[in-house]
Amino acid sequence: MSPRFSSGRCALIAIWFGISAIAAASPQPVFGGDASCAQGFAPLQSGAHVIRSEVDLQTVNVQVKDKKGNNVAGLAARDFTVSEDGHPQKIAFFDAGNGPVTVAVLVDSSSSMVRKARLGSAEEIAARFMRIARPGDEIWAMDFTEWTGRFERITQKQLSNHGPLTIAGAGGSGSALYDAIAGAICHLRSSTNPRQAIIVVTDGIDEHSRISLDRLIDLMRSQRPQLFLIGFPSRPEFRSFNHSQPKVTLVTGHDIDNPDVVFSRLAKEAGAQTFIPKSENGLQDALKAVSNLLESEYTLAYYPPKTSRNLRRIEVKVDRSGARVLASRFLVGSPDSADVVHFVDGTCAVSPKFHPYSYESHLTKARGQTVYRDDFSDPNSGWPQHPDSHYVPGGYELSTAEGPPLLASGAVSLSETTTLLRTYRDNVVAAWGPTWWNFRVSANMKAVFEPPRPSSGRVQFSSLVHPAAGLVFRMNEKGYYALLVTPTSQFKKKELVSRPGKYKKKLAFEVVAMTFHVDSTGRPSFVPSVIVPWIVVDGASPADAQLAVQAVGDQITIFMNGRQVGSVRDSRFAEGCVGFTAWAPARATFSNLLVQQR
Repeated sequence: MSPRFSSGRCALIAIWFGISAIAAASPQPVFGGDASCAQGFAPLQSGAHVIRSEVDLQTVNVQVKDKKGNNVAGLAARDFTVSEDGHPQKIAFFDAGNGPVTVAVLVDSSSSMVRKARLGSAEEIAARFMRIARPGDEIWAMDFTEWTGRFERITQKQLSNHGPLTIAGAGGSGSALYDAIAGAICHLRSSTNPRQAIIVVTDGIDEHSRISLDRLIDLMRSQRPQLFLIGFPSRPEFRSFNHSQPKVTLVTGHDIDNPDVVFSRLAKEAGAQTFIPKSENGLQDALKAVSNLLESEYTLAYYPPKTSRNLRRIEVKVDRSGARVLASRFLVGSPDSADVVHFVDGTCAVSPKFHPYSYESHLTKARGQTVYRDDFSDPNSGWPQHPDSHYVPGGYELSTAEGPPLLASGAVSLSETTTLLRTYRDNVVAAWGPTWWNFRVSANMKAVFEPPRPSSGRVQFSSLVHPAAGLVFRMNEKGYYALLVTPTSQFKKKELVSRPGKYKKKLAFEVVAMTFHVDSTGRPSFVPSVIVPWIVVDGASPADAQLAVQAVGDQITIFMNGRQVGSVRDSRFAEGCVGFTAWAPARATFSNLLVQQR
């Protein structure tokens, strides 16, 4: 069964993406140019320090080109003038590419970077950069996923020993790109070098950051480090997705920033310079291009005046006939800006207290165990908001019908059933909240089902289905489990056509594993495997039932209305988030979600 695609974070499997500029023949810089399910939960911190938009020096990195596009060397500070909002500024620091640079190399090792093993770890890529950097440059490395690894220096002594580098990876499988860059900025504030740079090797997917892209851009504008993005495509099967919109929708129903837009906005609005290697082998060329830029560019700095303006325009001119200036920053944040990024005291980890996920207000502790409750009365608690998955009074609803909804009787509200059936989705999934390992999840469900009717001798679905709805659990980048419930009448062929919506006081349930798969053509899908075949439960109706799943280790136990009705062992998915699903044709409303750590 194909996953649901829609344009429009338990953000997990980003089924869509390929960087549009991947066809570039060589890694050329782009000057200018226009996620848990969320991060694994952590206790809220009592204190935090902040990076404020206030620096001693405002740095501007510029390249000077002649009419033929060649670098112009040999210029001095007297050859430049710097103005802020039209007012000339005194140049307090000048470097002609000769001074040392502090460089932080960040490597995205999330699951979407499927070729990360061949790209190398953060310290390996940092070591590769150090071999082409100049003596005196200070090189740091950090691995990141939804977590950040240690921020550690790579030294010439380490390289000369020819032994393995030992910087630990971040662990995890998601990606918090914005938080990682903000953390690197925080670390680099302790550097005494006025020239600072951050190199990020990533596909641009951000599923888990606590801060937004807008906040990161504000931070980048007011800080010293120069940002270089080396963009690698994600899975090849994502390349055909139309990624012109600012947001893309994941399988979980959550929207994230379009990675193409992320690269473009960081280039246009934060002065980032972007390289898109044609292949993995182009990584070394991209690193060399960054090194050449750092050697050939001029760095100017001045003490910015006090101002209340949110944005300031910087203009750099050069007194050399035929020369033109390319500056990495023309628009910067005010040094007195009130915008801040908070970090946990003593660290450069973005603070959960000041930058919480929307679900974290619904987390509590009971007997030392984490509990997650959501009655869906707050439409800002973070669940997806789409036509097929959204908050409703008293709950959260999923519907597979793109046309008019089903009536409470189970009948379709239009007589033109053939046309309506063709507009059903195969299935809808919505998931959110922290990652769970051992837990019990329960929710009330009220569902309406419509049998799949034949049209011109054919059923209008991509596969043979029973209309069903239920719980999703342990959803991660590999797939998820689903507890599906349906009326027993759906198994009787005559009733499929003649008596829709008239069910006995019985239901049937099954448990399936939906494993992510890519076929030979590059098309992504979820392949279902039945873990528990359909079992009939007396005295319960899918029109109004309480569903519960307890998962401890590989033991999965199923409950209906508080009564255990099944159990099975399966170790396919060890952790993940929880949520809901509806399989066509169905509409289901869920309420009183409760997840308890075990």
